[in-house]
Amino acid sequence: MANVLLTPTVELAGSEAGSHSSSEARLSIRPESIRSPFDVRLEVHDASRFEWTVAIPLPEKHNAEYELVAELEVPANVFAEHVPWERLQSWTRLDRPTGALAPGEAVTTDELRRVAIGVAQRVSRGGDAFARECRMVASLASMGSSDTTLDRVRTILRDVCGRVADARASLDAAVTGVLSRERSLVDEYLSVRILEMLTSSDKALSMVEHSEAGLELVAPLVELRGELNRAMLAELTHRESSGYILASADSAPSVDSYVARASRLKKHFQEVLFLEPEVVEVAKQVYHWVAAFAALTASTWAIGAQVMFLRGSLMQATVGSGLAVAAIAAGVVYATKDRLKEIGRNWIFGKLQRIYAQRVARWRAPARMMPGRDVIVTARESFDQKVIQRPDPLNPDSGVGVAVTIIRFTHRGTVASSKVLQENGISRIKHVFRYDLSALLPRLDDAVKRIPVLENGSVRFAEAFKSYRVPVNVTVAGAGCRVERNACLILQKRGLERLVESDELE
Repeated sequence: MANVLLTPTVELAGSEAGSHSSSEARLSIRPESIRSPFDVRLEVHDASRFEWTVAIPLPEKHNAEYELVAELEVPANVFAEHVPWERLQSWTRLDRPTGALAPGEAVTTDELRRVAIGVAQRVSRGGDAFARECRMVASLASMGSSDTTLDRVRTILRDVCGRVADARASLDAAVTGVLSRERSLVDEYLSVRILEMLTSSDKALSMVEHSEAGLELVAPLVELRGELNRAMLAELTHRESSGYILASADSAPSVDSYVARASRLKKHFQEVLFLEPEVVEVAKQVYHWVAAFAALTASTWAIGAQVMFLRGSLMQATVGSGLAVAAIAAGVVYATKDRLKEIGRNWIFGKLQRIYAQRVARWRAPARMMPGRDVIVTARESFDQKVIQRPDPLNPDSGVGVAVTIIRFTHRGTVASSKVLQENGISRIKHVFRYDLSALLPRLDDAVKRIPVLENGSVRFAEAFKSYRVPVNVTVAGAGCRVERNACLILQKRGLERLVESDELE
């Protein structure tokens, strides 16, 4: 099956898409406009952790089952033995992509937080769409189609900024009194998220400016650059007038304070949507039962064997030799019994974990949302490691194999239908997984190589760190749909550098 790249479908309504003052010309990024019921995202979280997130739609009537499989393919020469469960972090939360107050809905602190999360998700999706369209501008430069795509980039920027302005205006009109403090935090959080979006958009636009398209679209790019800079300046001015923390290039403490404040705001607003986990390790849960069964089986065999050996040796041997034979036979039986017990226990554990799971997790709704703390998601999770031989990537027909270690994580879950969540505007649940690859970093080579480069008819040298590639595959299946994402992690001695999508590997 061909890979499905899960990027939101951008729908524009209204004839004047360029105007961000009209609500009819807004950028529509709705769950139903996504190409698949599952939304899968891969990214590098920090210098050592790779992150993948999966959004699962909340069923309307009946429970829905799904399966998530994530694989990392680590070269055997850099693989380091580690316990996968100790490297995995995971969270599950409710996802509300609407980002608006329902008509007549009572405004509460939790509702303000959910609205903030919804608007922030729209801003994030707008940033993804901006970067995607910029890549398309660069790729279509030779086809003469860049002008139309650049117009879409401009529309995305205006619509995202307009959505944030509309959200602020609607909250100003609806929130008064004791909720004013939370309203101020919402505004500051949206400010942080729009600045993140504008910063990533600046990077994407710089990529276009330094491509072949930049030579052909000088005037439109200058205009778009000016609009992007004005949007960023307006947001920074808003922060200054509101008394929010501003980072200064000449003050490292101010930058640290800004980053710390942004992190606290993110946790503050996402806390209301996190589900409460209950994790049970299958091995620990059934350990005593399996150990007792294995010991009973081994002891039964040992007693029978001892009776048989001792009876035969005492009847057929002299007193001295019979005692020696009996002692040896008893020792052999005792040693065999211990081995049988250990082998039996490991065999049962292995079969149980492969057939069922290594751990079982349940996620409950918080009591402030559902007093009964209903179970929203249940899942069985397992890790598996194996070494396989891949064909030589330089010459697959040579018959030479390259050893790689496959780390496979399997998550089989069931999402329960909930009218209460639907009434609260919740349409999806989102799993967030982070896998720590720091165990591999000490085994990477940090040599710096000088590479000769031909430039303007002369030769100069560039320094390059050695990089390693770890292919990643994440697959989600359920509801008659299967979605697959392929990418490649680029690692260096200093940590994870970047994530390259499958269509950019070459």
